[in-house]
Amino acid sequence: MPINIIYREAEPSDAGKFLEYCKRVGAESNNLTFGAEGIPFTISQEADFIRKFAGNPDSVMLVAFDEGELVGTGAVSVVSGKPRFSHRRDIAISVRKDYWGKGIGSGLMNLLLDFCKKSGAESVELEVRSDNERAISLYKKFGFEKIGTNERYFKIDEEFFSADYMNLYL
Repeated sequence: MPINIIYREAEPSDAGKFLEYCKRVGAESNNLTFGAEGIPFTISQEADFIRKFAGNPDSVMLVAFDEGELVGTGAVSVVSGKPRFSHRRDIAISVRKDYWGKGIGSGLMNLLLDFCKKSGAESVELEVRSDNERAISLYKKFGFEKIGTNERYFKIDEEFFSADYMNLYL
């Protein structure tokens, strides 16, 4: 299946597609902070959330489309509004399962890290489920290093799963 990925900044008009995308990727694996229920926002609330990203020079929300279908997302956000944390950013990426292994995660990561550098970030951090080898491999490829583990980060169907904290100094 040939793909032609278009990466761009999320727009409020993407809100409906974004919410449907979250339900789909949430149902495809247990690697995200939500499941098949997706994110508990209305389309209007999600559009407002996207506007907040667009209005903040230290944050960005990206979308990856293939032939009009949302197949991946990525975001950079500030860790805290406190001045002593202004050098730090959180990063998050997700890709639809049928698009895993096609370079979309790498494409998003390149764009997100470029944004971080341009926005003056000096440190980028993320959390990843400890047994998500595919994602961990991607993050290591870009220089992220494990700095700790939270043994009870996720609780899914009464079972705990750990998450690794990873960091990259720019």
